[in-house]
Amino acid sequence: MNLIAQEIYIDKFDPEIGTDKVESQLQKGKEYPLDHLRAFRMSKEEIIYNWLAYVGQVARQYFIMLGKPDPQDRLFQYPFPEQIWENISRFLQNLLVLPLWVNRDFSETVFGGKQNNSFWKSVFETGNTPQAMPVLAQPLNLINMIT
Repeated sequence: MNLIAQEIYIDKFDPEIGTDKVESQLQKGKEYPLDHLRAFRMSKEEIIYNWLAYVGQVARQYFIMLGKPDPQDRLFQYPFPEQIWENISRFLQNLLVLPLWVNRDFSETVFGGKQNNSFWKSVFETGNTPQAMPVLAQPLNLINMIT
């Protein structure tokens, strides 16, 4: 969690600005610092649920690529070598730069209302909403996200 805080929140999320009506204020033309907007949007429960699962997959993938058994539900029972932390850091950095987090037009669509977990699962897996609206240029690819 320290790595997540460092990459997404520390010196980026501004508690003075907060989270109150950010999307509706964007629709009215209010400007927000991009780092704050990224942190706010990435922190929505249904979104963080999905990208945190990818963080776990990044760690598990490391063990699998070394030919070790998949740690599955016991992932955090094992000490992580430095390479896993580097992979997670690169994943988070690449996730942060995706244009969807700062796209102001999305305040009326994908961020305009409460979406569910499967909505964001679809976005990350296909690049589109379940209604086929493009959100990402391409689906998330874990190998690309850690290189």
